[in-house]
Amino acid sequence: MDEPLFGGISRREIFIERFANAFIISTTMGTLATSVVQAVRTGVYMHTLLGVAVCLFAAIEVRLVNWYRVGDLEPSFKYIIFMLGFSISFLCLVANMYFFLF
Repeated sequence: MDEPLFGGISRREIFIERFANAFIISTTMGTLATSVVQAVRTGVYMHTLLGVAVCLFAAIEVRLVNWYRVGDLEPSFKYIIFMLGFSISFLCLVANMYFFLF
């Protein structure tokens, strides 16, 4: 097996990354389900497009986390990955507020 380019990753970092992945995937799937339900209820199918867009951003986040875990990304990408995860979580929150309040 090939060695990671930038050294190994501690167990704590692996736990944090897996938790972040699970949290991002669960909030994104919840937003997608909400968007589909609201699109069917209201007849505005643009809600579904917003849910799909959030899922695509989450797929990019998950792929970056996997590359970071393997060691293909520099350690400085860790902060960018966390900020992207925070922005996706905030986007899910805003999308859910939009679906239920408007």
